[in-house]
Amino acid sequence: MTLSVRFTVRMTEEEKVILDEKASQLNVKASEIVRCATFQYDLPPSKVQVVNVDWDLYHLLGEVKYELNKIGTNINQLAHDANLSLMMGSPMQLQLEELNEISRRIDQSIGSISELRTLITESTGIKLKLGEEDDR
Repeated sequence: MTLSVRFTVRMTEEEKVILDEKASQLNVKASEIVRCATFQYDLPPSKVQVVNVDWDLYHLLGEVKYELNKIGTNINQLAHDANLSLMMGSPMQLQLEELNEISRRIDQSIGSISELRTLITESTGIKLKLGEEDDR
């Protein structure tokens, strides 16, 4: 197919950025994406970059994150009880500090897992709906 006719399309700066990002992700020119969308045909298979993703690992990370959230909740409950005991005169300051440190580390781990899962989905070009990443 010979492309001999030039056609100008006006769009916002934001739309142009989105179009260029999609073109870059798919390894094609922006004009080809516009033609595909307009005339409803698929990009040639040779131009689409296929990303190999280990979805089992992705789901396993989600399960680990879920379990860490549960553990973090339990630790927060223990820390709350320790605070109450401390207020009542029980010498639990050391245990309370340890619980708070463990809780902080769990929160960091949960954040790291979330970042890994986001990197995995971004590498595929998949856009998740709001709140969907939190699912196991």
